[in-house]
Amino acid sequence: MLKADIRKIYKEKRLSLSTACFEERNNKLLHFFISWGKLKELQFIHTFLPILSQKEPNTWAFIHQSWEDQSKISWIIATTNFKTKELSHFYLDKHTKLNHNKWGISEPINAKPCPIKNIQMVLVPLLAFDERGFRVGYGQGFYDRFLAQCPQTIKVGISLEPSLEENITDTDPYDVPLDYCISPEGIIDFSKQF
Repeated sequence: MLKADIRKIYKEKRLSLSTACFEERNNKLLHFFISWGKLKELQFIHTFLPILSQKEPNTWAFIHQSWEDQSKISWIIATTNFKTKELSHFYLDKHTKLNHNKWGISEPINAKPCPIKNIQMVLVPLLAFDERGFRVGYGQGFYDRFLAQCPQTIKVGISLEPSLEENITDTDPYDVPLDYCISPEGIIDFSKQF
């Protein structure tokens, strides 16, 4: 399938989820995330903040649960430069002030910058993903540019849907595949797919 077709189908699928179904899937994502043994090895995790009106996976639940559990995780979030299509990275804590950009994405104000080299894991937004770990996002390339800058970082997709039944046919050389994906069905390790 082509990315443009997948993008259209999965945007509509997401927006058509009932509130109950959306919450149930998010609860499953939270369960798999917080019980994942890999987190014990990590301190610095970069995450996207969801646009809940677009029914993006609720990563706030991950953040709040880690704060409640007093885990050692330091969260990192981004600001978006729409001219250069690049992200800048900042630490998030309970006192970080946030503002909504023109797309409705929460971004930090006057937060402490985080060097890319500190980031150990990135939670990657997506609309759909295939069984090879390639993803379809919103088509702007922000995350592919960012992930190319930190090849050592563990790349984890967060999806409300299972993997596509067929592969994305128009992947590009600059597309960065995921290492894992968390979906309501569990955690997929792409290194074990082959």
